Amino acid sequence: MESKPSVQASRGNPWITSLLLPLGYGVFWLAGRNPELIERLYAERIYPPLSRFISWPARLLPWSLGELLLILILAGMGLTLVGLLRALAAGAPGFFTLLLRRVGGFVALAGLLYCSFVAFWGLNYLRPPIVNTLAWPPETPTTAELQSLCEELAQEVNTLRIDLPSDGNGVLLVDRRMVLERRNEGYALLHGSLAPVLPVMLHEPSRPKIAIFGSLMSRSLTYGMYIPWTGEALLNGSTPSPALAFSVCHEMAHQQGIAREDEANFIGYLACRQHPDPLFQYSGARAVLGEALVQLWSARPEAWKGIRASLGPGVLADEAAETAWLREHRSRFSRVQGRVYDGYLKIQGQRDGARSYGRVVDLLIAERRLRLAKQALPSKK
Repeated sequence: MESKPSVQASRGNPWITSLLLPLGYGVFWLAGRNPELIERLYAERIYPPLSRFISWPARLLPWSLGELLLILILAGMGLTLVGLLRALAAGAPGFFTLLLRRVGGFVALAGLLYCSFVAFWGLNYLRPPIVNTLAWPPETPTTAELQSLCEELAQEVNTLRIDLPSDGNGVLLVDRRMVLERRNEGYALLHGSLAPVLPVMLHEPSRPKIAIFGSLMSRSLTYGMYIPWTGEALLNGSTPSPALAFSVCHEMAHQQGIAREDEANFIGYLACRQHPDPLFQYSGARAVLGEALVQLWSARPEAWKGIRASLGPGVLADEAAETAWLREHRSRFSRVQGRVYDGYLKIQGQRDGARSYGRVVDLLIAERRLRLAKQALPSKK
């Protein structure tokens, strides 16, 4: 008589290591009680060498190490599931013990990933806001300031767009390789002005890589993402050309420890503005103009209509192309992914969730207010 195969449970108790998940969250919660300590100890001293250490293996590879690790994890989970199904079909003794161990193993893996996320990068979410670090006065932006910002940005994008090349459809023509090769020039110039008060440009970030799962990123309406475990910035290869340079600079801000989305938008825009290539300047100004116009529409619809009417044909063609891309890839999956990401941001302390991207407008108005004040000062003789 043939006996049924038995299941040999692995040694050790993965449920003990699963305590890593609450441990990681506890550390994150406690660290959030003292943002100034996070800034002085973690952001300024620990994160710079740590980020260089975790990113060096990825620098050696032309493709994404983070995506490779994800593939290996998913393959391992798939093989584990197949093994469980085979054991269940064979009626092997000890199946439920094995099932509990495997579930405990998955929870332990989640705990390990979360703890390493917190240690490698996540604590940057707890840093004091940039406005505090820069000691900018916390004045509430006015509607008049919002309108003036939109008018200034609209004039800037119109001027920059005139001399930029277009394709046969009138849409911005971009040399994507050039964008990646010259990605650091804006940050190199920005470093000189911000380094005394803000640790930006801690090191030269690794080259952003085109994602293997670009089609999945398109379905989720994602232009780029940062992988904390490998220090890599990933780009969607089909990102609309007008948004490409700004997306690169945004993800590079994440590489340098700027975690909050509004602040990454702000630092990315400043890097684009400082860049010597008009393409970067245009991409950055165009991106933040879009965020500002969304707010102006709610505050002063008539002013919004006037600024929209002032945009040149090249700017409008770029907007139409990006809007068409978004409509083409919008789906139920993108809506679900958007809700998941919104929840993720809220867990990390960004109360506005995905809407926090638009808070860059407050930073832009504060920076513009100080810039205009300096211009108004009498020159010293």
